[in-house]
Amino acid sequence: MRVKTEARREALLAAAKAVFEEVGFEQATMSDIAARMGGSKATLYRYFDSKESLLMELVNRSARDHGGEVISLFRHRDGPVTSSLPAEASEALNLLDPDEDVRVTLQKFGERFLNNFHTPQKLVAKRMMYAAAANNPELGRLLYANGPGMGMKLLERYFESLMESGKLLQADPRVVAAHFRALYESEVNERGMLHIETELSNEQIVAVVERAVDVFMRAYGPAPV
Repeated sequence: MRVKTEARREALLAAAKAVFEEVGFEQATMSDIAARMGGSKATLYRYFDSKESLLMELVNRSARDHGGEVISLFRHRDGPVTSSLPAEASEALNLLDPDEDVRVTLQKFGERFLNNFHTPQKLVAKRMMYAAAANNPELGRLLYANGPGMGMKLLERYFESLMESGKLLQADPRVVAAHFRALYESEVNERGMLHIETELSNEQIVAVVERAVDVFMRAYGPAPV
């Protein structure tokens, strides 16, 4: 009986990642992945029972802080909220201090987010997840719940804290969080996903976020006394 090895498992994951990036999740087959690794489908199935399970492992890895540590993400009056979101997401969310200036905080957050996530590598992963979810709604729900959905809930709590202290107008925190994210992604997300502009200069990022924050504060900033 052949013994499973960590080295073989890592090689299979690397092969799957390469195939997914080259041909897309839907077009990829277990045969393609086995061939890329230089082994047989039988070997591949000993480690992973489907290409969906391969994708989930790759996604879960990207959603861990390079070691699975539980990390503090968000300063809240009730104490820190913790989760195993990606390190890149934690860096951005950790900037959301409800006691600091709102406009300055949102500018820093947006800049950090675009710097960390509007990259060729992150856009490839995003395209793979969208393709995987297209014909598998349950997988899509799982991917969202274990990634963007977690970050959005923390963003909602931040805005809720600002509303409680009168720094923002009263509104549904879920809608407010969705509007803010849409604003800083609106100029760049589609162009990135369609391979038109997969990298942004620091000057571009600063300007994009400044415009997003300005529109956001016009909509949700406190009414003048």
